[in-house]
Amino acid sequence: MAVGSRRQWFRRRGDLAWTVSWIVGGYFGALLVGILFAQLMRSTGNWDQGLAWERALLIRTHVRFPEPFDTLMLVLPWLGTNITLLPLVAAVSLWLLVRRKRPDLAAHLVTVQLGSLTLNALLKDIFDRPRPELFEQRGQHAWAAFPSGHAIASISVLLTVAILLRRERGWSWPMRAAVVLLIISLYSRLYLGVHWPTDIVGGVLVGLLWLAATYTAFRRPPVPERAMGAGGEPAPVAES
Repeated sequence: MAVGSRRQWFRRRGDLAWTVSWIVGGYFGALLVGILFAQLMRSTGNWDQGLAWERALLIRTHVRFPEPFDTLMLVLPWLGTNITLLPLVAAVSLWLLVRRKRPDLAAHLVTVQLGSLTLNALLKDIFDRPRPELFEQRGQHAWAAFPSGHAIASISVLLTVAILLRRERGWSWPMRAAVVLLIISLYSRLYLGVHWPTDIVGGVLVGLLWLAATYTAFRRPPVPERAMGAGGEPAPVAES
């Protein structure tokens, strides 16, 4: 794909409708999945106070790591939360827009971040699930338990950044780093006693759907072969 054509993706006929359709559909699809998952879990027992297997799992697996690893569990999750990612994404997107002239990448990042932030807020407000009180809650935790905002943000935002770096720069290490950070971040929410296991699962489901929808939204829509001109670019459309 030529650089010029990639930067002009939003000027071709049908691109805007493709992008908006996937963003809107993906957003409400992710919201619906979060709602249905929570309702399903709620129907199986006293979900608001933790299902029996959740309580048993947290109690059986509760440990306290030595100081260096315990500090790691407290610090690393800050790299995968909306509180940290929102200003970083805003700054990077502004740089991409103003200095690099890449509105496509800026729009992609801003859309993913805003979706991550608002999906988390809406679902927390809808269900208002209390956080576990089985042992001391440590680290960053505010608002309701479900879903895990770290799960949504780490999956949708961090993996989007890794995907874009692989596509634009050919770098594969950001994806490996993002996956490692994701695993540590998700485990840390249980380790620190601030989430139930189903909070994590629900956040993962919402994050994956939002990641897939936004990735598809900002890809170039397929162009029929007969509409392709020389060099693989869309043929110009005659004005009526």
